[in-house]
Amino acid sequence: MFCVECGKEGELIGSLCIECFSSKHMKVSLPDHVDLITCAHCSSMSLDGRWQDVGSVREGAEAAIASAVAIPRGASVKEMSIELSEKDERNMDVRARFVVAVEGHEFVRDLSTILRLKRGSCDQCSKQKGSYYEAVLQVRGDERSMNKDAEREIERMVRDRVAAMRKSSRGAFISKIERVKGGLDFYFSTAKAAGAVAREIQDTRCAEYKESSSLWGRRDGEEVYRMTYLVRMPGFARGDVVEFEGRDYFVSRMSRNAVQGIDLVTGEERLLKIKSVDSCVLAAGKSKILKAVVLVDKEREVQVLDPEGMSPLDIVKPRGFVRNGEQIRLVKTRLGAYVLSDSW
Repeated sequence: MFCVECGKEGELIGSLCIECFSSKHMKVSLPDHVDLITCAHCSSMSLDGRWQDVGSVREGAEAAIASAVAIPRGASVKEMSIELSEKDERNMDVRARFVVAVEGHEFVRDLSTILRLKRGSCDQCSKQKGSYYEAVLQVRGDERSMNKDAEREIERMVRDRVAAMRKSSRGAFISKIERVKGGLDFYFSTAKAAGAVAREIQDTRCAEYKESSSLWGRRDGEEVYRMTYLVRMPGFARGDVVEFEGRDYFVSRMSRNAVQGIDLVTGEERLLKIKSVDSCVLAAGKSKILKAVVLVDKEREVQVLDPEGMSPLDIVKPRGFVRNGEQIRLVKTRLGAYVLSDSW
């Protein structure tokens, strides 16, 4: 068998020897410049027509060069390596080596181009800067008030959840947060993200939940609605003491419409089914729990020095009571004084 182009005998690709096939059909090229556009706000990069969280400029450059290279039909890039050198603050010289495979044969091509570094604004940041939103999450306290600690905890939780969502969907973001009378308003880019966070607050904080929608406009011939999600916090949290049906309970866990409480008299755990936030009220918050010195420690009761009145208090220990240190946790409510187990 011989090459129809040069007459050389040996291994052929089709009717051509490897050398003639390489010069005639293995045209690999790069444009004289390749643009790499980076979002000025979030540092994502525009690659293959969409914005992606790539990482470093080098990783972006590799992706942009790989996308820009032109190879013959039926061939594939098996390996690619690039060398970058700064030309000026906006341009970089690129030397690229490609190993291109076709019909079981590999061909090496050394090419060069200029990488132009440009700044832009991705579609999501453009929306965010323009205060775009599709849903509002309204978080309110009981009796239309929230203390500052609760506000900070909720804001941190919401921000953390949205940051986790953005790892799989860049379309999820908070365009703004407003402090309003009674709580916080979070403006979400998508109703899906806002609804997921609202239901998590309901599920983990025993909050009341409501949702509503209003017509916003039309997009692509279809009506578009904005969602409003309202969650009303119960006015207490894990670690607080609440009064329910005439008894005081230490809140150990919270879920939807229920509180896992420990009876401060008996030490028994009970699931408190609450029909509304008004049926379970704060008796003493975490900040009201005191540290008291133990005077006498007996099997069933303990005598402590009241740090407020500096007088001795005799208190019956709840079942399963554990004390790890010299001091003890003491809480006083309108129903009485109690000691809290260090195991709670």
